[in-house]
Amino acid sequence: MSLTKEQKERLYHRLMDLKKGLSGKRTIDQTMSQETGELSNGVDNHLADHAGVYFERMRELTFRQTDRNLLREVEDALKRMEDGTYGICEKTGKEIPYERLEAVPYARYTLDAQAETDKRDVAGEGDDREFTRQMEDLTNKETMGQKHSVTYERLDQEQDSK
Repeated sequence: MSLTKEQKERLYHRLMDLKKGLSGKRTIDQTMSQETGELSNGVDNHLADHAGVYFERMRELTFRQTDRNLLREVEDALKRMEDGTYGICEKTGKEIPYERLEAVPYARYTLDAQAETDKRDVAGEGDDREFTRQMEDLTNKETMGQKHSVTYERLDQEQDSK
């Protein structure tokens, strides 16, 4: 059963609200050295102070990347609305139920196709392998203190450039 005009309109407004909310997020304009200020000048440095700022910065960068990815999904859904392909699963060609679109208005896949995609992503086979590994580093207590994640590497490069 195709989406009714009212359903499409309701979903369109939900997508626009999401886009507006994601577009209005604050950005980090300071470099790591600017943010740490006196902590990075070598006087009375305490490793815990620097580590706290470093961790918060890493976490904020990860959240920003997640927001950018979500904004891209929302914009893609709006484009699919314009193209007339909104509500059609990109993998199976089946209609995505309204209930799913109501819960996730930017959904690209039916629930079954999404489950299959998620299974591949967890196994490291999907498009977001790097991001998945980064999130695992942030939540894995064994690797949290080690500097081998993509976020740590980017922060190190940023700090070294100053």
